Amino acid sequence: MRIQTIVALTDFSTLAEHALDRAALLAAHHGAQLELLYAAEKQDAKFCDPQARLEQRARQLARRHELAVRAWPKAGAAAVLAATRRADLLVMDSRLHGRRPWPARATGLLARVLRASPCPVLVVQAAAQQPYAHALVHASGDAGGALQRSATGLQASATVELFHAARTLRGLRLACGEAFGRALRSRRQPAQPQQTRLRVSDAFEARRNRVGLATGGLDAVRQLVVQQQSTRADLLVLAHVRRSLLRDLLQAGKAHRLLTGPNGVACDVLLVPGAASAAAVRWSTMGGWTRAAS
Repeated sequence: MRIQTIVALTDFSTLAEHALDRAALLAAHHGAQLELLYAAEKQDAKFCDPQARLEQRARQLARRHELAVRAWPKAGAAAVLAATRRADLLVMDSRLHGRRPWPARATGLLARVLRASPCPVLVVQAAAQQPYAHALVHASGDAGGALQRSATGLQASATVELFHAARTLRGLRLACGEAFGRALRSRRQPAQPQQTRLRVSDAFEARRNRVGLATGGLDAVRQLVVQQQSTRADLLVLAHVRRSLLRDLLQAGKAHRLLTGPNGVACDVLLVPGAASAAAVRWSTMGGWTRAAS
């Protein structure tokens, strides 16, 4: 099954415009219907008629990409959550959930969407100038295969890198760690045709990760940030396990840490709900993944 409906949120900020452009590129790639919704944490006074502007952007994107684009009437968070139930992909920018460390991580729009959305959420942080070229997949536990299929289903032309974060062990020597890393990669590397754009890596590849592992000073989020910077991946894919409002208030989750602050990633992030997302299964039947798996 192909991606048929993409819903994109905007508040007309610069980052939100990047999100609309990325959503339009993906809709054109998949031949999908694109739906636009106006969603703002706080309405900007300079946009006296957001609905008229939204309809104008819909017409512009439809002409530029030769798409079917629909602008939905202005609505609140309830309409956004309803849109996630009919969409195959929700696209939004990172500022829509606020940059304040607390309590925005629990009460912002992104947090509310992630607690309820049955579809994957693509958080756009960079200008959409070309298709994704390198997807870094956080292959934790049994979710690696489903996330790999999600990444390839989203952008079949991208190189997919499965990244395994390492847990630090007290007293682990760097030399032993590197030897262990090489053995681990050799066991995890699946047999693939030469033309397949798939690779497996772990925390021992990037120099800063190796140093951090030797000193016992890294966690999985920091390893992902270092690996993304090292490989210059333009898309990070990871599973998102739903969290309660109380847990979001008390502790910053992985998504919040990756998307906020100076120590986060600068690339786009695809958050797939659960370890075995139904969307990942749907996307796995697309032609791009069939070619990669053959």
